[in-house]
Amino acid sequence: MFYNTKIKDHHDSNHAVLYPEKINDLTEVLTDIRNFYQSKGIVPAIYHPMTLENYFIDNAAILKSNGYEFMTALDARIMILKNTEIMTLSNKLDIRQIKDISMIENGSFFIERDEYLTEIYKNCVGKENHYLFVGYYDEKPVTLISFHVSEYDCTRFDEMKTAKEYMGRGFARELNKYAANFCISNNLPPAYQWPTHGTSERITSEAGFQVSFTLPSGYACYAIEEYYRE
Repeated sequence: MFYNTKIKDHHDSNHAVLYPEKINDLTEVLTDIRNFYQSKGIVPAIYHPMTLENYFIDNAAILKSNGYEFMTALDARIMILKNTEIMTLSNKLDIRQIKDISMIENGSFFIERDEYLTEIYKNCVGKENHYLFVGYYDEKPVTLISFHVSEYDCTRFDEMKTAKEYMGRGFARELNKYAANFCISNNLPPAYQWPTHGTSERITSEAGFQVSFTLPSGYACYAIEEYYRE
């Protein structure tokens, strides 16, 4: 179970992961998840197991009887960095690695402020094998990307974001290529992403990533009306 009481509304930081092959009594598990998150003032949430198709659908009655509503989504398309050659950049951006947490705390590192993302970015600074890069245009921070080398010996791309007024100008493409070059130059473990939409997938593909496999995707949330977050 993942949780972060500083950013209670951020789904990626506050959710449970199920391993169906280890569950004997789903109702008992759902109750434990509910009690854990409620004790921390967080709405209980569960991501669809990545090891089994249609798990939420097959267990819809149990989820509903325990107060959970769920949605399913298209399978996540996992893209792995296959390119091994350094790519040429357009050099539109001045790309800098953020190593000073004060730049995040005072908001000078990025043009848009977002409470939960700010907490995530702080976790990228000063930690071994965590990386945060920001692209500057005319001395303004306009796009960013973060990734880390996990304990499973792979490089996970975490966040990619561009300020709204600078979208559509190729900045995210350049930064993604820069990040791929960094992974290649530094011999980081195999890197992967799972883009959330077509534009993101095109950007990721241009940086040398290829769809390698898919995983089931979905989200269940505790929805009893009587429960209110603290």
